[in-house]
Amino acid sequence: MAQRVYATSADYGNLAEEPFDGDPIKLGKRLRSASIEVEGLTSLSRFNVDSDGYPTDADVSDAFTEATVAIVEHWEITDDPTGAEAQQGAVKIGSVSLGTTSSNQTAASPRDKLTTRIGEKAVAILSNAGLLTAIISHT
Repeated sequence: MAQRVYATSADYGNLAEEPFDGDPIKLGKRLRSASIEVEGLTSLSRFNVDSDGYPTDADVSDAFTEATVAIVEHWEITDDPTGAEAQQGAVKIGSVSLGTTSSNQTAASPRDKLTTRIGEKAVAILSNAGLLTAIISHT
């Protein structure tokens, strides 16, 4: 089964605040990666799908599209499409520390960690649509 992609480059152009700063192939890859995030985050949610696995309810479909675009926007802002930097602790050189301290990263709630990785807007879109699990939405 091919990976479902929930937003197109045209959707990005219509929904994003700023144009994509890169080539169309890179945008396509980012939309695919963001779709993987959306699918993973909503895997425990209940909604009707068509024979290809796409949501049939217009509101759910719109939330998938908007969240996918919002994730790519967040990655453009943070320049962290893999989420590696969001999971990284502080970098310390001598007495200088950059980033979060390891104790702050450990203390972050699941929602805070998710927001760091995909952005507040995407979390809000999926949460408002009732598509995130309770532990992420209400922590």
